Amino acid sequence: MPEWNIPKNLQELIDADSPDGDGMWEDSSWEPILLTVMAGTSYDGRDIPLAWQIEFEPSDARLSDANKKIVALGVDADGYGWAKVIESVFAKYHPTLADELHFGDSDGDACVIWVESESTCKTLTEVAWTLISSK
Repeated sequence: MPEWNIPKNLQELIDADSPDGDGMWEDSSWEPILLTVMAGTSYDGRDIPLAWQIEFEPSDARLSDANKKIVALGVDADGYGWAKVIESVFAKYHPTLADELHFGDSDGDACVIWVESESTCKTLTEVAWTLISSK
C-alpha cells in the first residue's frame, strides 16, 4: 500500500491566490486511485474548507481481477457499483465514519467519493485500495 504523504504546505499549494495553486492538489501515488484535495467546495449550504476526494475508473485494466470479484457478488463493475461496495465495506469496518462519505459525482464511468477531513480520507483511500488492489 502506498504511503499517506500529504505535503505540509497543502493549503499553500491549493490556495487559488498562490502562484502555483489552482484550487486543488492531486496525488497519483495511489494509482489507479487519484486523490484530490480541493478548496472552494460547499455542501448543503455549508462551505467546506477542503474537500478530500478519491476517484478511479472501473474500466481501468488494473481493476480486472477486482471487477470480477464484485461481479461475482452480483454488483455491476461500474462507478455506481464500486461506490456501493466501498460504502458497504467502509460502513462495516468504520461505522462511526460512514456518514461522512459523499457519493454525488459517481457515474457509470467513474467512482468518485469525497469527504470533509484528511483522517477520513486516509481511511477511505486505504479501504478502496485494499478492495481494488490485486497486490
